[in-house]
Parts: sequence; structure tokens; C-alpha cells
Amino acid sequence: MKTQSLALMALTATFFLISCKKEHSQAQLNFTNNTAEGIANASGDYTLTGHISSAVRLDRVTLAKEWSTKPFLVDDATAKNKNDYDFSYLVTGITSNTCVTIDVYDQAGGEITRRFMIKTP
Repeated sequence: MKTQSLALMALTATFFLISCKKEHSQAQLNFTNNTAEGIANASGDYTLTGHISSAVRLDRVTLAKEWSTKPFLVDDATAKNKNDYDFSYLVTGITSNTCVTIDVYDQAGGEITRRFMIKTP
């Protein structure tokens, strides 16, 4: 009888822990202009702006030119530990149409990637 009671208690506890497990939702990234493209100024500069929201605190945001393995910007200070973050990143040296990838990492290991096309005037 004790064995059955212990087994029932263990089963109940397991069900409770599984049912209370928090779902990890993916971060959301929205660009200020509501599109994924913009036009650089005559000097080849573009300020990429938007908002990131995440149920899990952010770890870092990186920007890289598409197909590059090395980011040209790593924001691991201002974005860190925030659930909501308004960003503004200056991208310079745009001499031809350039696609930038934005990677958002949260502290639970989640990651999202978005692309933004910067066109030349």
C-alpha cells in the first residue's frame, strides 16, 4: 500500500512539474519604418532603428553583412538584461545595396535572425 501511495505521489508531482513548465517564446524584432529596407544617405550611412521585445532577458544583439561570418557590431552592453529594447545602430560605408543580418540572442539560448536591406541612393 505504501508503494502505491509513493508511486501515485511521484506521478502527481511529475505531472505538476511538467504542466507548470514555462514555454520559451521567441523574441520579436520590429523595424521602425515597418519594412525590412531603407536607403542610405549620400555619405553611405544608414541608422537602423526598431524595437526588440522578449519574454526572456536579452543577452546580445549582433549585426553583420550578409554572408559574413564576423559581425561588424556586437551590442552586449546596452541590450543585456532587458526584455524590451529600442535600438538604434549606425551602419556606415554603404557603397552598394547591402543586406545586414541582425541576430538577437536571449539568456536562455534563444536566437532570432532578421534581414534588413540598405539600398544606395
